[in-house]
Amino acid sequence: MLETLTMLGQLAAVVPNPTPEQPPGTEGITTLLNWISWIVIALGVAGFMASAGFLVWAGLTGREMQGFKGLGLAILACILAVGAGAIMRVFV
Repeated sequence: MLETLTMLGQLAAVVPNPTPEQPPGTEGITTLLNWISWIVIALGVAGFMASAGFLVWAGLTGREMQGFKGLGLAILACILAVGAGAIMRVFV
């Protein structure tokens, strides 16, 4: 058993660790994804501000729950956009 674990450890040391490279000719796709990311973040911030304004109005009319739903969705959209950007930085 110990010999098997030692052999697996030696095998893991031999496995190459390649560095990822962007394929040639895909600079346009990266630029497009960057633009889309910025647009999504800008829309998320605008949605957050609109939801915050709606929350104030809903507080006056007694519909706070709908305001909180919009606020939560705007925050979730921003988190997903930032998360997608972080994943793209790992792979690109």
